[in-house]
Amino acid sequence: MSQYDYLFKILVLGDIGVGKSCLLMRFSDNRFTEKHVCTVGMDFRVRNVELAGRMVMLQIWDTAGDERFKSLLPSYYRGAHGILLVYDITSSKSFRNIDGWLKEIRRMSSENVNVMLVGNKCDDLDNRQVRMEQGFNYANHRALGFYEVSAKSGANVNDVFNMLSVGIYNRLVI
Repeated sequence: MSQYDYLFKILVLGDIGVGKSCLLMRFSDNRFTEKHVCTVGMDFRVRNVELAGRMVMLQIWDTAGDERFKSLLPSYYRGAHGILLVYDITSSKSFRNIDGWLKEIRRMSSENVNVMLVGNKCDDLDNRQVRMEQGFNYANHRALGFYEVSAKSGANVNDVFNMLSVGIYNRLVI
């Protein structure tokens, strides 16, 4: 007998250096490291969560943000139930690139995939280049969920994964 009732595949997408791997490490292992290690290709981790009395395994895929690995992405979109689209609040360039990522998501994934826009590094207010309102308005106009998080401090990390998981659960199960 399996240890879970449902399996949700979640992709974490965004530019290189926005903190995708750190976000995933914080959620899966409750750890953070200052040392940046570039993801080569893909990596994934799992974490079980309980939703409405059911055990759900989250299979979370960490993708390389580097252009050299974009050719690997199409096969990973297949079967994805949810996507966290991550930008760095201290990098206006990473926020501007969200349009390209969103077009790719719309082209490659199912039309009803749950997508949340995630502004990472909200602990670094001194270097903020993207206002929270900008992220919220961008997400709101495109019917995306929105959160600002800090992989470093852990702020809102569990919340964003839980919110995405509940959205997927409500769409697929209820």
